[in-house]
Amino acid sequence: MLQLDPTLLLIVATVMMLVTLVLAFIPILPGPLMPWAVAIVYGVIAGWTRITPLAAVVMTVLMVIGVTADYWRPLLGAKATGMGCKTSLGSFAGGVIGTFLIPIPLLGTVIGLVAGALVIELAQFGDLKKAMGAGKVALKLFVVGYALNIAISVAIFIVYVISVLTTG
Repeated sequence: MLQLDPTLLLIVATVMMLVTLVLAFIPILPGPLMPWAVAIVYGVIAGWTRITPLAAVVMTVLMVIGVTADYWRPLLGAKATGMGCKTSLGSFAGGVIGTFLIPIPLLGTVIGLVAGALVIELAQFGDLKKAMGAGKVALKLFVVGYALNIAISVAIFIVYVISVLTTG
């Protein structure tokens, strides 16, 4: 059986965790899933000596909240702001299209999601003022979701660091 140096393994896992934190800033990547996966794989490889079961559970709960936030958060935001389902879908589609058409990190996504909401709302109601409001709501929901994903990714990293430091 292959024997891995525990110190080297910890260093590699920690560097990978830091890389996933940087990657969490890319909107189309599943931010919280990446550091969680690194921590869990490290836990398995290291025989759960540095990642405690409690830390694994906390990181898993955080990851599930983060990964599913894109599904439940817009529903809460759409109800609170009056943005309809078609407008939400238009915003999502616009964000995806914008990400690829304008490959400048964040800029293409933001322009696309605002434009998508604006176009759908304008097509549905023909009211530019209402369409501009939908664009503002789409932008607000994106910023909140983006910040949430980054915060959860950082929280997973913090749980990882606490677990590693307290079991060493």
